[in-house]
Amino acid sequence: MLMKPHAPTKCAIFDFDSTLVSIETLDFLIGKTAKENQQEVEKITNMAMSGKLTFADSLRLRFAHIKLKKSDIDDLKNEICNYITDGFISGISQLKSEFDIYIISGGFLEIINPVAEKLGIAKENCFANNFIYEGLKIVGFDQSNIMSQNGGKPKIVAQILTKKSYDKIFMIGDGYTDLEVSKANPDVTFCGFGEHAAREVVIKEAPNFFYNVGDLIKFLCA
Repeated sequence: MLMKPHAPTKCAIFDFDSTLVSIETLDFLIGKTAKENQQEVEKITNMAMSGKLTFADSLRLRFAHIKLKKSDIDDLKNEICNYITDGFISGISQLKSEFDIYIISGGFLEIINPVAEKLGIAKENCFANNFIYEGLKIVGFDQSNIMSQNGGKPKIVAQILTKKSYDKIFMIGDGYTDLEVSKANPDVTFCGFGEHAAREVVIKEAPNFFYNVGDLIKFLCA
């Protein structure tokens, strides 16, 4: 008689920008479409990821510098998998027998979905923002989306945990918004990830911090 595969008892929640991929996707888009604003936008991003600016304010301020078209998003969707952090394709595969895998990001689902598909992460396990279109132009983002608001990541994690319980829950990311998840829920073990962006406040407060995928995966599987 065939044995049913056992259900995962652990949960790994990944940030996207500067974690699963090596770039900050919104900053990357601005760098391609409005290079004159790139330095200012990167400054805003770093302030938010270091906890010096609220996420909602950072998103609003960055969008003030944007003039994006649908074609810009389509171009990045086609190339985003080239920026997957080395080691995560095999690393995520290694986790799947014991873990449910989620992506929770302040980025945008259209850009995240191709990477999620490449990593074998279900679309329903991906939570992020949405662009608002007017014809072929992007005119903003959906401000009713929880992920566009302050404290969005802890709120989404809370929603996930009302539907399913886990023996162990890990949040992995480079920014202060990722650290906030464990601050809001002591059952969540935070793992700072600094291969692409090692932020001082995150290093200081993270109980665990990793500079490469191999060491991170070993810790999660221990």
